[in-house]
Amino acid sequence: MSKVKRIFRTYRIERLVTSSKVGEWCLLPYPNHKGGCPNYGRKGCPPGAGSIGDLVDLSQPIYLVAAAFNLEYQAEKMRKKYPHWTDRQCRCCLYWQGKVRAHLRRAARAAMGFLGCDAYVYCPEGYGVNVFVTARLAGLKLDKTRRIKIDHHVALIGTKKESTTETQRAQRQ
Repeated sequence: MSKVKRIFRTYRIERLVTSSKVGEWCLLPYPNHKGGCPNYGRKGCPPGAGSIGDLVDLSQPIYLVAAAFNLEYQAEKMRKKYPHWTDRQCRCCLYWQGKVRAHLRRAARAAMGFLGCDAYVYCPEGYGVNVFVTARLAGLKLDKTRRIKIDHHVALIGTKKESTTETQRAQRQ
């Protein structure tokens, strides 16, 4: 089993799949969080996050940046270090997620530079994007939550949507 280090890939999105119901997924219960995600209601999260079209110009190219992390390797490493731990403890995101998110941010900034983008969204599902379907249509198949071997954290990058006042100002000139 090999360790995945600092791998990221960029996919051009031909079809962005969105739904107002995506934010409701955040309320689904999961272990130790019977009310859903504890970040629900915070900045960048539903229900107040708005839609992806509020941030990114959907008429311009949009890209998905995916940072890969070998969760299977991580769990095996933790099993060796802590043989009495359960599988859930060995896969616990508290031990690895921060580094993967930092890597994703660096990867997204790099991709923005070489693709000429100026907008990013690190939590697309918070803005109504169905990440599983959008990623699959772009060529990236994500593992289902219960069977994750390689974890992918994703961001969307594109062109900032001009605000109404900026558009009006440009039209006057």
